[in-house]
Amino acid sequence: MSPIRDFICPDKQRILIGDCLAEGGCRMGERCASRSYLMMASRDRPWTGKPSTTQLINGTMQAFLKIKHDYAVYPDARAFMIHGTRGHKVLEDAGSGDEISELELKFEEGDITGISDGIETELGVSILYDTKTSGSYKVAKALGFFVEDEPTGEVYKSGKRKGEQKTRKILKRDDSKIDRYEWELQLNRYRMEYENKTGRTVKELKIQCVVRDGNTYIARSRGVFRNVYYFKIQILPDEEVVGYFERKRLALLQAVKQGYWKEYCTKEENWDGLKCQNYCETAEFCGYGKYLSKEREEEDMAIKGLSEIRRLPRLGKIRLGVKKKTAAGVEYPSEVNYFICDPGTPSEEENKKIREEFEKLYGEQPKSIRIMFPVANPEVYFPQFYKRYGSGASLKCKGDGETARCGTEGFAQGLAVVRKDEMGLPVVKCLGKDCIYYKSKECSEVGTLQILLPELPGAGVWQISTGSFHSIVNLNSCIDYIIQVCGRAHMIPLQLERRMQETQHNGKKSKHYMLHINMDFRLVDLQKYAMIEPTKMLLELPPPEDEKTDILFRENVEINPEVEPPCEYPEFREQAPLPIERKLLKEYNRGMAVICPEKEGSIRPKADCSACKMYPGCPAYE
Repeated sequence: MSPIRDFICPDKQRILIGDCLAEGGCRMGERCASRSYLMMASRDRPWTGKPSTTQLINGTMQAFLKIKHDYAVYPDARAFMIHGTRGHKVLEDAGSGDEISELELKFEEGDITGISDGIETELGVSILYDTKTSGSYKVAKALGFFVEDEPTGEVYKSGKRKGEQKTRKILKRDDSKIDRYEWELQLNRYRMEYENKTGRTVKELKIQCVVRDGNTYIARSRGVFRNVYYFKIQILPDEEVVGYFERKRLALLQAVKQGYWKEYCTKEENWDGLKCQNYCETAEFCGYGKYLSKEREEEDMAIKGLSEIRRLPRLGKIRLGVKKKTAAGVEYPSEVNYFICDPGTPSEEENKKIREEFEKLYGEQPKSIRIMFPVANPEVYFPQFYKRYGSGASLKCKGDGETARCGTEGFAQGLAVVRKDEMGLPVVKCLGKDCIYYKSKECSEVGTLQILLPELPGAGVWQISTGSFHSIVNLNSCIDYIIQVCGRAHMIPLQLERRMQETQHNGKKSKHYMLHINMDFRLVDLQKYAMIEPTKMLLELPPPEDEKTDILFRENVEINPEVEPPCEYPEFREQAPLPIERKLLKEYNRGMAVICPEKEGSIRPKADCSACKMYPGCPAYE
């Protein structure tokens, strides 16, 4: 029985393979591939108790996790495996007559199995060969190609890198950098067993490699110009080969026996993390794989077909408010009822042009702009978290309602630490609205929307941040509706608006301008847009930029701008203590605040005291 349990659909959602393969079972309504193809994509060799040569070439952690877990695969990602399987069959049928094809080897020593593509003779020389399908990254390493930064003699004259040396990437080749070690180990193991069983001597080892991204820009940039390579593999000493496979065999069997394995794959085995990020089907079960998936800025492309852009840059932000000052001279963000274009390119001249074009398209104070969502997964282009900031712009804590990551041990004070993450930082239980920091208005919900403005010049995304509960709910509801109607929401032209909405909190009504997608369209028109192939874009979003000043106050915060700034910004308690303390005085009189000795007699909410570790047993709190 195959260990693959789920398919990952094009929209990133999962489906049980049995459900997918059932007639009419496609959850998206239209299949991404034929059922016969999906049937082949769902197959993988089950664990028999005997390690295969391929398993042992991989890292022990990867091999063990594929045995322990039922995992999920992208059907697309298995295309080249299926191509290789079919190709092997074609090559076997087309044999020249003097060759042995599909040479199955069951090694007597150590219970290891393996299959070589065959033996053929060329001018009296016996050649053991194996056919591989590999990406240009690995082929380039096997050929000794690498890219190096070379100084141009010029420096940057403006922008963030002003004064730094300019460089250009140069493709170079060095025989000393040739790396074929995995293939050398595998083919030498086949060679040894073939010689032991037949008494014949293998004179040469060769790899026939089909480049799966051959003839593309990225392959050529790595020095890989052909679709098929056929090159020699070094014959290694027998003792080196035996020692390697015996060590890896014992490690894998030990991991299976004890039910866990602590050592991550080496950088050679995981290609400096590249395999973990893009090719390992069990990365979601591995601590290091999960870490890379959270922290990485992937070099590969999220959607295929536009160009070879590695990562789409952030062109700037669309802001929902302006900065104002209190009577005490303290700046605070104030909501407006229109969108504000704030480009962030290194060139001020370019920023000016973008602002002018934005105004030409939408007017001076637009309440509506045309947008597209850049990728399929709403969790990527509109993530939502609870966020707590420090007195500056630093992010102290970020949670999803179940767990939260804190930037330091000190930021976790007053919270229940459940574990440490891969970087040794505390992961705490996230209580959401019940958290002491949420109640003291230091933490709030934050939605970060990343969008395309298709009518503006420049290839990049724009970021909108909101702390509005109603805006977040509005956008989530509209996005879900469009996905239900069209099967997707990305790469469909939509209208984003600021709409006045009345809210009520503690019996008081207030008006705010929420984010909303205009739903006044005909379904037939929207579905026509949805029929356009979305894979004409090729981009990877930049990581969301956390900036506290982007996040406007929540609708339920009562503010008198003439007297005080929004009180959920804790640093205002230090910058403008007098206006804030007037408000806190009421809480003090009700027993909800104390006079804090740490802040020279300033008034602090009791919710802050429960998290304070500076004064245990503080008489003010007691």
